Amino acid sequence: MKRFPRLYPRTIYGQMVMLVSVCMFLTLSITSFLLYAFRPLMPPIPAGPGTSILAIETGIEALQAAPLQIREAIAQKISGNEITFVVGPPPPCVQVRTDHITEFLQSMLVYRGNVTRHALRAKSCAPHDAGMPISYLYLPRDNISILVSNNPNHHLGHMLRWTMPLTVSLVSLLTITLSLTFWSIWHISRPLRNIAAQADAFGYDIAPDPLPEHGPTEVRRLTHAFNRMQARIAASAEERTRMLIAIGHDLRTPLTRLFMRLELGGEEASPAAMKHDLTLMKKMLNGALHFLREQTDAEKAEAIDLASLLESLCHEFTVVGHTIHYTGPTQLTCICQTTALERAISNLIENGLKYGTEVSVTLRTEGRRALIDISDNGPGIPANLLASARLPFYRLDPARASDGGLGLGLSIADAIITRHNGQLSLSNIEPHGLRAHISLPLGTLPTS
Repeated sequence: MKRFPRLYPRTIYGQMVMLVSVCMFLTLSITSFLLYAFRPLMPPIPAGPGTSILAIETGIEALQAAPLQIREAIAQKISGNEITFVVGPPPPCVQVRTDHITEFLQSMLVYRGNVTRHALRAKSCAPHDAGMPISYLYLPRDNISILVSNNPNHHLGHMLRWTMPLTVSLVSLLTITLSLTFWSIWHISRPLRNIAAQADAFGYDIAPDPLPEHGPTEVRRLTHAFNRMQARIAASAEERTRMLIAIGHDLRTPLTRLFMRLELGGEEASPAAMKHDLTLMKKMLNGALHFLREQTDAEKAEAIDLASLLESLCHEFTVVGHTIHYTGPTQLTCICQTTALERAISNLIENGLKYGTEVSVTLRTEGRRALIDISDNGPGIPANLLASARLPFYRLDPARASDGGLGLGLSIADAIITRHNGQLSLSNIEPHGLRAHISLPLGTLPTS
């Protein structure tokens, strides 16, 4: 298959069409060859009483023309299973009612002019064994008797010769069709069986190896989608575990301080100090709950002016004293979840302002996609930590938890953009700074 990638179809529909076409071509080729190889050299003798009449006339003429001394030998030579010639009167028999075949033979011989009705005697006799009656024909003048079996003349040899090509071709068609059908079913269902087995094993192993993507295009897409679903579920389980660990670790610090304040008393146990720790704990819990709620909420998509949204966000941050610049078109329509996308971009801008003093937002288009760059002048992120920075509950500085943050800003933005069928990538800027690059489709609805 690898040598002929263009000739072998990729889809199930294309493969089935090709298999049927190949099957029909092979069948027609085999049928044509058999009809040519087994064609008769002359037309077959038709079946029925007419065939017997021709044989009887030929035998009578041969015996009439032969000398008397050799007629007996000639009669034996030209006799067969269906017609027997005897020189002399017919042997005795049990006469029965004359049947229509005997009458037909007598009438046809007289009609063809070889003998007269008075010169030909005909009668039907009971068969010697179980079967059809026997016609006895006798020519007294020539002393010739003919015994004709009234069994239908099928000419089995001719029938086999003519029906063998059709029989062989039908058997060939059935064999080829069944073989190709079973092979195609096995070839198509094998990846599906692997997916079913993997899905069953997924209930016991939350992080199995991805399935190889083999088979037709539809099966490849199904396998790819299953692998993605499997990876998302595994990542979700990992996120939940990391969330519990992070919340437990972060809550332990303010809880320890509260216990110490209660034990020490005095100024350390003042309402303001204890309220600070409680507020910090509440902020942590609210952040975790908001992240979980963000994973399940599905906002309705609508067409918005993406350029106006970015300009409004930049203006809001400028009003409160931050330095932020917008560069791009004045109008660009995009179908998205407005509130969710606004939050994702706000998180990225806040992240840039948190570690830098100036942020620039750039909007441009490329084909049917909107490209947004959010750049800051901060210290950036070490190259080996760029991939981990988007993970939930991941902090570049694990010791920095005094502000109540759980490391969810970038992960929330990444989840929202992924839900919009977009991509978020982070890269460092030389000599310093970080760039968050967003690619969004303009005309497609986001996935829920």
